[in-house]
Amino acid sequence: MIRSRALPVVIALGITAWLAWAGDPPSQKLGGGVTQDEQALKHAGIALDGPGLLAYFQRRTPSEQEQAALKQRAAELGDSRFPVRTQATDELIRAGRSALPFLREIAKHKDAETSRRALYCIQVIAQNTKLGLSATASRVLVERNPPGAVETLLAYLPFVDESWVEEEIRHSVKKLALVDGKAIPMLEQALGDKAAKRRAVAVWIVGASQDASQRAKVVERLQDSSHEVRFLAAAALLAAHEAKAVPVLIALLNTDSTELAQRAEDLLAQLAGENAPPVWLGAVKDNQGQKVRDAWESWWKTNHAKIDWKSLRLDDQAIGLTLIAETQRPDGGGRLYEINKGGEVRWQIATPNPIDAQWLPGGRLLVADARSNQIYEMDTRGAIGWKHAGIAPTSVQRLPNGNTVVSTYRSIVEFTREGKTIFTYTTQGHTYHARKLLDGHYIWIDACGEIGEIDETGKLIAKTKIGGGLAWGSIERLRNGRYLVALGGTGKVQEVDFTGKVYWEKNVANPNRAVRLANGHTLVASHGDGCIYEFDAAGNERWKHACGGRPFAVQRR
Repeated sequence: MIRSRALPVVIALGITAWLAWAGDPPSQKLGGGVTQDEQALKHAGIALDGPGLLAYFQRRTPSEQEQAALKQRAAELGDSRFPVRTQATDELIRAGRSALPFLREIAKHKDAETSRRALYCIQVIAQNTKLGLSATASRVLVERNPPGAVETLLAYLPFVDESWVEEEIRHSVKKLALVDGKAIPMLEQALGDKAAKRRAVAVWIVGASQDASQRAKVVERLQDSSHEVRFLAAAALLAAHEAKAVPVLIALLNTDSTELAQRAEDLLAQLAGENAPPVWLGAVKDNQGQKVRDAWESWWKTNHAKIDWKSLRLDDQAIGLTLIAETQRPDGGGRLYEINKGGEVRWQIATPNPIDAQWLPGGRLLVADARSNQIYEMDTRGAIGWKHAGIAPTSVQRLPNGNTVVSTYRSIVEFTREGKTIFTYTTQGHTYHARKLLDGHYIWIDACGEIGEIDETGKLIAKTKIGGGLAWGSIERLRNGRYLVALGGTGKVQEVDFTGKVYWEKNVANPNRAVRLANGHTLVASHGDGCIYEFDAAGNERWKHACGGRPFAVQRR
């Protein structure tokens, strides 16, 4: 059986509700000829023309002198003099997201008080800025393509603090810098840049060049000091059938970066197919990374001469691992578990009543448990870390800034990691599912079959009825501005707009959750027959998994 896990497009798993996937069709026109991306930028007061977009990124890219000043201010958080610490804190917060790379370093300081001050600054900056707008701006910048676009994005990259935004900008640079199958000279020069994030985008793009002499320069970066640069160089070269990439990927299996280790394993599994060794990183055990690495090194020693490179087709959008939150099992409890393409269980955890779950960076899970009235983080061994009790969740969402959005039957609440509530909205019906969007708005679906949208102040933007009484349901906004909804009780999954017009529909027995995948397929959890389905755009069933209980939530990575 093929044990294949897809290469995630985004390192920071679990923020897919916010993510505009690279490879998706361009954002479609809304009313007035404005795209979804343009609408989000306009709402934030960002100019939509080429020069205005360049200025947006340039304002957020500190000069070398400004970088030195920010580094100094960050170091002053550990100063023994109170006025110096206070002034440094104020200046760093005013600097905004440009200060985050320097604050992240100081947050690792061995002095607990210095680390605490840095974390405080990070928290305030994250709460006071809108996340993801630079990813949106980069996509629109590609469409405008003004002179200087590549230089501007490359200069900005080291100051991107969210990995999914970095990935989006990387794709934007690739669209501009890979011309007729060959990387522009600027990207070749960036291979030796002192900033790891610039080297990372360079190896990824130059490694995809059809020019063998360009790819040869990427081979040198397989020994880069940065884990991320080595991984992206190896991933690009493996797609170009370069055998030297394989030992680098194997070595990354035992790195301290869980995300990169899993991504390396994904690529190796695709390379090996049926012959992959029967071990994987998903089974969390002591020294597991070294054991998996040893197994793959043995596999490579035996099979390196047998690889059919000509028939190798690596797919970064292939069906990967599926996370399922399941309730009403025969024993009366619930479980979280993950399966591969063949339906093999990679790991499973018994938990009372998990009605929602989300992957977090570092191999952790965010879980909403209705029976215990709490949400919590735990690893794949079941060890619980952070938790927030005293709330009866119907859905949960972790935002890139660390805040958490929870829906209950009567409300939508957003609070910080410390438990401070920063937003509350009282809903009118039994709210089943809610999500916060990139533009700061919140959407939800309730038992009356109504979907609604409010802005960050709680002002109602739109509300419409799309079905009868629901047994459960879910909602997500798509890149085209429409909404994918699961209508439990009515037996339908639909793509709709706020006029109620249906653009796509599939009959499913009592669907609890519907998720649109990067490849355009739709993943559905059916409470009615206890199965997970994957349908293509034409509504054809492409994959199915029978659960042991009733699935409430599903996520693909």
